Amino acid sequence: MVEAPDFTLASVASAPVSLGELIARGPALLVFVSEECPTSALTLRRLAPVAPALLKAGVEVAAVFADPLEVAARTARRAGFPAAVLSEPPPYEVSSAYGLQTVPTAVLVDRGGAQLGRVVGWDAEGLQALLAEAVGGDRAPSLGREPPLRKPGCTAKCALDPELMARLDASAPFDELEEMFERGWTDGLPVIPPTPERVRAMLGGRDGDLSLGTVPPGLGEATVARVAACAVLAGCRPEYFPVVLAAARAALAPAFNLNGQAVTTQPAGQLVVVNGPARELLDLNCGIGALGPGSRANLTIGRALRLLVSLTGEGYPGRLDRSTLGHPGKLGFCIAEDEETSPWEPFHVERGFAAERSVVTLMACDAPLSISDHRSTTPEELTRVLGWAAAATWSPNWWPLGAPSLFVICPEHAAMFRRAGWGKDRVREEMFAAVRRPARELRWGETTPQVMAARDEDMIPKWSSPDDILLLVAGGEAGRYSAVLGPCTGMGEQIVSEEVRWNT
Repeated sequence: MVEAPDFTLASVASAPVSLGELIARGPALLVFVSEECPTSALTLRRLAPVAPALLKAGVEVAAVFADPLEVAARTARRAGFPAAVLSEPPPYEVSSAYGLQTVPTAVLVDRGGAQLGRVVGWDAEGLQALLAEAVGGDRAPSLGREPPLRKPGCTAKCALDPELMARLDASAPFDELEEMFERGWTDGLPVIPPTPERVRAMLGGRDGDLSLGTVPPGLGEATVARVAACAVLAGCRPEYFPVVLAAARAALAPAFNLNGQAVTTQPAGQLVVVNGPARELLDLNCGIGALGPGSRANLTIGRALRLLVSLTGEGYPGRLDRSTLGHPGKLGFCIAEDEETSPWEPFHVERGFAAERSVVTLMACDAPLSISDHRSTTPEELTRVLGWAAAATWSPNWWPLGAPSLFVICPEHAAMFRRAGWGKDRVREEMFAAVRRPARELRWGETTPQVMAARDEDMIPKWSSPDDILLLVAGGEAGRYSAVLGPCTGMGEQIVSEEVRWNT
């Protein structure tokens, strides 16, 4: 018998792998392939279903690619190939040692290192016989009879002129961005590859192995390094990372009920509100276009949290995220409060934190609904306009909501309340009192048990109490456009705030 040349090659899943390791407990089936060869892809697809049975029978299976490691990984992933994936660099000395002229070529090597047989190209009958020899007779898993049963392969790279191969390799550079899409490491938009160097820079000396817990609904572990990788993917700068970590801690708090939010058919996403010195330190936008594009810090911090939910928690549309429509904020939703313009105490102070602290507050909410009011001349009029704009949120007949609504008040509207000396409590109480409807007008379509139990003339408020009306100030100085963000209801979730820890 012909002895199988030894080798040690880079592996997708582990440290470099040698032939000796592959045949340590039994025979090994080596399948020499190349990404450019359609017959190679066909062979990997046909072997994929039987590879687990071969491994169980003590036969190692390895695809040996004449391609870079990242290309090998992507090609094997597309084929669903579950066994070892190895990469052979130019000038393809291993392929030459095995006398390859064509890919795919399958070579069976016994435990003693001898070649027991080979099959060139895709040959279902010949490969089935090779499997039978590997496991012993009729115990071999079946490759089936799906056509084609035979297909010629492609010229092996080791058999081509080296100068020609160098030109071909140079003409097809590796595309990192496309690789991220192939791996599924994306929210549908291009991402930044999380190289070890970028992740280390994002960590900033923090312990990457420290676990923040598991991420619902898929329960992947949120190590600090995994959160850092999501921050890199999102495009965060390293200085943003303390805020991302605070948002992650808030999202994983049991009271926030991320699991319910991640799997519901509701559209709700997670809104990150930032208060305190972090706003200025990180150049977070709380002014013109505060809810829109243009600010790297806002967009990438919110996106990093969503990537953590999508990739580590598998809360991704079509997987565990069953949201009927979703909304654009589920790509990333982060705003900062304009504390200096606001006539009221900042959002985080209202929630019990010192004004000088940087705090992230997380809440589940729907997309913002713009509220135009350029005509009100009194705060009473303005509260009615703002409040009634929220009347249709969640559902026009679902009164009371039973969950909080967040109002983002623009500076011009906030200035009217400042001039009148109205505090937040006054605004809430006036809004709560103004937005009511008789029960008889709410008894069609989707409605609440409270409406059904009420008398026709009973006035039903939109909210359960004034405390369900949340207020913060942001936006451009010109233009009387505020917004209301409807709630995520029926989850029992709570709003969670987390202080930013700058050094841990």
